[in-house]
Amino acid sequence: MISRKTALTIADAYVKKFSGGGGQYSSAKVYATNLYDFLYGNDFQSWFCNAIRTLNYPRNLKDWILRLHTGESQVNATKNWTWEQRQALGQRYLHDIAEAFLHWYYTEAEDYYKRSYEKIVTSMKRALELDGYVYRDGTLLFPEEDVLDVEEEVGVLNRLHKDLNLGNREVAFEALRLSEDHYRAGRWSDCIANSRKFLESVLQEIASNHSRLSSGEDLAGRTYSRPVAVRDYLEREDLLEKREREAIDKIYGLLSHTGSHPYMAESDQARLLRQLSLTTAQFAMLRFEGFSNSKTKA
Repeated sequence: MISRKTALTIADAYVKKFSGGGGQYSSAKVYATNLYDFLYGNDFQSWFCNAIRTLNYPRNLKDWILRLHTGESQVNATKNWTWEQRQALGQRYLHDIAEAFLHWYYTEAEDYYKRSYEKIVTSMKRALELDGYVYRDGTLLFPEEDVLDVEEEVGVLNRLHKDLNLGNREVAFEALRLSEDHYRAGRWSDCIANSRKFLESVLQEIASNHSRLSSGEDLAGRTYSRPVAVRDYLEREDLLEKREREAIDKIYGLLSHTGSHPYMAESDQARLLRQLSLTTAQFAMLRFEGFSNSKTKA
């Protein structure tokens, strides 16, 4: 799913391309005819082209694109639809306008425009990649659609972390936020390092809470402070089976010692390792949730 942050980057790209003018005595305007022609030429439906043609000012254009995400922009064309259906349609249109813009940039834009739009296109592509999309051969693909919805995954992690009353919440989710920020900035190693910090924090706090629930005592400091000792503890206390512990060791090793690979782009490596970190953290929290529920019932 295209996230709200990504919708912002798409909207900014369209505002940059299809608005301008203004000055001391006048406001910037949307180049409505050019925008209509662009959408028409990319086979958008007539209601969509006509609706967006009525927007006069850059802020109106930006808001209209952002409201595709919430379903508000398509209300008039979907009278009897539910909000969920409108939002699903909005996802399709956000995908399509992003794809159209990227296609223009990579296949039609002259060198001057390529230089002028390089920064905003890079920002849009990285945001889309964080959502699981890949632009390739003129098409915006979503190869991970059946694997992981990153925005939904982060929401699940927030809920689980809060429900389990795990400590150092701010530290964990600051690392997760930084991993996203560093990805957007193209700092691949920093993205991976903060993904590891997030996973590390979650495992530490699971072990700490487990110790208090099972023995009434705090986890020993020498265990809490050493990631390998934390994983030893989780396996010893049956929160992880041996093969699961081995898998997490391998993932942790990848997160700790990954460098550039001749057969994979660094951006893909950072994105996929970040997702591995999120999924592994969720797996561990669900295991601990099951343990906590069993203690409550007992």
